[in-house]
Amino acid sequence: MSRPAAATIEHAHSSRARRGLIFRPRSITGLLLTSFGLVALPLIVAILFGVVYVDRLTDQSERLVLQGVEVTRYSKRLSTLLVGMERSARQYGVLQSAELIERFERQSRDFDEILNALGALQLDTLPDWNLDTLRRRTRDLADRLRARPTEVQSLIDEIGAMQRETDLITQQGNLFIDRELVRLQDTAADARFFLLLCVFALIPGAIALTALFVGVIARPLRQISSAVTRLGDGDFSQQIKVFAPTAELDALGARLDWMRRRLATLENEKQQFIRHMSHELKTPLASIREGAELLRDGTVGKLNASQADVAEILQQNSLELAKLIDNLLDFAAWQQQHAKLEYERFDLKALFEAIVARQRLTIEGKELDVITPGETMDITADRDRMQLIVDNLLANAVKFAPTGSTVTLAAERMVSATTIMVSDQGPGVPEQERTAIFDAFYQGAHSQTHAKGALRGTGIGLSVVRECVHAHGGRIDVADAAGGGAQFRVEIPDRHAI
Repeated sequence: MSRPAAATIEHAHSSRARRGLIFRPRSITGLLLTSFGLVALPLIVAILFGVVYVDRLTDQSERLVLQGVEVTRYSKRLSTLLVGMERSARQYGVLQSAELIERFERQSRDFDEILNALGALQLDTLPDWNLDTLRRRTRDLADRLRARPTEVQSLIDEIGAMQRETDLITQQGNLFIDRELVRLQDTAADARFFLLLCVFALIPGAIALTALFVGVIARPLRQISSAVTRLGDGDFSQQIKVFAPTAELDALGARLDWMRRRLATLENEKQQFIRHMSHELKTPLASIREGAELLRDGTVGKLNASQADVAEILQQNSLELAKLIDNLLDFAAWQQQHAKLEYERFDLKALFEAIVARQRLTIEGKELDVITPGETMDITADRDRMQLIVDNLLANAVKFAPTGSTVTLAAERMVSATTIMVSDQGPGVPEQERTAIFDAFYQGAHSQTHAKGALRGTGIGLSVVRECVHAHGGRIDVADAAGGGAQFRVEIPDRHAI
């Protein structure tokens, strides 16, 4: 596919995903920053409100401590000054000394300054008119004492009245302290409630947002991972769709789908090449095989012993080469995953005997004894695929079986499946290779140990067997045979029965 076409598909993917999102970051970095910001936003709000509550608590605590202490200290100082003024007035009534008048006036000024300081505190429980009244009365007392020294007693009585008003100021200060303390407690309770709300509401909300964004980010990554896995398994039939919150992941999904189509095209070209080459090879191979048969049968003249051996080798290798070409064709067909099984009920014993007859020349050439089941056994499966399975397993056993040994074909009817067993007395399969031998083009350590002059295999026969078995929903494995060698076990389940 050309780059403009790929870009068009990429844009189409991006447009579909964009319609489902109000805000869509262009990059993964932007998405991560956005998700982090949204997750952190509730916590940031909680922290800001917590700071506000702490500031309020600090201000109220400071107001309570400073102003409460000040109003108490000033109240006591007023009481002390009033006592001093009363003493000064009594002494003046007895001694008539100008120094006592000055001391009284000085005490009056101090009293007035404290009243001003109380007014500066701006306590709403302490009305300004009360302080103004005390201020005027204090100034009037100093003037009256200097003008009418004989009225000392009336001044003393008025100072007593002022003492009661001073006590009232003390009570008002205590009322302020009590009220501020209640406000402080209320603010602390509000702050505690808000923090609990953050714990039980904001934190779960942040966790929920985190889970949401994890899902949003993980979903396209899982889709990409699944798509890569399918491509690795050779499945190019399913379109790759990545529903991503970012344009970068959309573009990656579009490129993966482009790669899928490209790989599918290459796979089709490969399969077509295999088919064409296989068919092209069959034509000259058929001529070689027919010529070898004519030579072996003596049609073109009697051969001596050496010439007969050469003709025999030519015929056997031409037959094996034809078998390898058939395996290539079968492998190509199964790789495409388009073959549909056609189930029918047939005799498994008859199938065994037909395949043994087909490989008679090779079996006789190695002087092998092939044992087949003595009783008929019906099975429901695809006859052609079952023939491929048994044919390849028997050919594999014959290849590695020593000359003059025994190859056994057996079948066993189980509760929910039919088991086919092919055993030989060859070198067996090492445990480390028992899985790999079913992979395409894999050749084990013993693949080169068969008889000299034999054609080396392609390593796809067992791969074709596994594909056919899996198509039936069955399984295949290999183990050590009872008498030495390898035993291949194929299990075909009954759920396909008709």
